[in-house]
Amino acid sequence: MLLWLTGSDATKRVSQIVLLDSNFASMPKVVAEGRRTINNIGRSASLFLVKTIYSTLLAIMFLILHIEYPFVPIQLSFISVITIGIPSFILALEPNKERIKGNFLRNVISKALPTGIAVVTNIFAVAYLQKQEFLSNIQSSTLCILGTGLCGILLLFTLSKTRKSEESKLPFSIFRLSLAIILTILFTLGLTVFDKFFGIAPLMPMIGNVIVIIYISIFNFTILTFLITILQKHRSTKLI
Repeated sequence: MLLWLTGSDATKRVSQIVLLDSNFASMPKVVAEGRRTINNIGRSASLFLVKTIYSTLLAIMFLILHIEYPFVPIQLSFISVITIGIPSFILALEPNKERIKGNFLRNVISKALPTGIAVVTNIFAVAYLQKQEFLSNIQSSTLCILGTGLCGILLLFTLSKTRKSEESKLPFSIFRLSLAIILTILFTLGLTVFDKFFGIAPLMPMIGNVIVIIYISIFNFTILTFLITILQKHRSTKLI
């Protein structure tokens, strides 16, 4: 319900929007701010939901398999800062005029679910190798950190694609792509320069396993994202 400033007090209290200056020229700014808030909250929520998904599934999986949890708190903090904390804070402040489409919760889950399942798949593969005694505990933990962080960074790169409202000739946003690249560099520094601080094993002695987990992470993320996209399009077609 829209109301001018000249409305009665009772009507103002039940209205959804009150134009304090009785000027409809303010409406485009109101709509733009609403779009920015909802879209950015949805994007930040998808980043947080990724951790919720894989943490829940991993807790259940390791409880059933009786395997030691692969992360220590400092490692989870490192992953969370790189893939959730910094990007969600910065992206929440970014202008966003994209038109709001579909169901909010469904949109958030569709972005978070592929990444969360990809992380679980990666860690399950590493846990299996550890159980077969192909990897030590610290090597297993390191590969789990790599697979988890890489999936989170891949999600950030997918969020960098250009929106229709930006009217850019480039297929990606320079700002969001730069953010994803900077966070990739920070993640790499954490794995190499600050590896002892985060309890990470040296990567070079197990470079073969590192390459394999990188390929697996990219493959899982790509396939799962593609399948979720197909399911969304199929559902939209049925609704039409």
